[in-house]
Amino acid sequence: MLTKFLKKFSNLSETCWFQNKINDSCFQRTTCAKYLGVLIDSSLDWSSHVQYMKLKLVRASHLLYKIRNVVSVDVLKMLYFSLVHCHLMYCIVSWGTATNSVLQPLEVVNNSILRTITYNNYRSHITPLYKSRNILKLHDIYKLELAKLMHKFHHVANII
Repeated sequence: MLTKFLKKFSNLSETCWFQNKINDSCFQRTTCAKYLGVLIDSSLDWSSHVQYMKLKLVRASHLLYKIRNVVSVDVLKMLYFSLVHCHLMYCIVSWGTATNSVLQPLEVVNNSILRTITYNNYRSHITPLYKSRNILKLHDIYKLELAKLMHKFHHVANII
């Protein structure tokens, strides 16, 4: 299991539950830890991070739905890229390897957002909407970012 650092608030000796100590600092076991904005769980199935991302996307979806009658479609597309797409791209090379069943809630919310900004109903086919707006699907974002990483790794000598 991952460990989470516990701060000491006094000079008194603390009792550690699992006797995990490094330099007199106690550690506690946890099933999930947040590191650089990515939730890493103990089984590395990324389900906790996907749920966290889903909440962010649902908030953005409600915002886009509320303002879609006030602004143009081009402004909605810019807001999509600033509120949704940036979150989908962040560290996708890591969490994009999750199974389809784990990633499916993100795809559903992303499809719903795209239907919202294009004024389509919930039963409309999604692939033509992605193509008409030049927006990549979640799996395509993962493939593009992975290809960019591999290109850097292959052509740039000091990537790490």
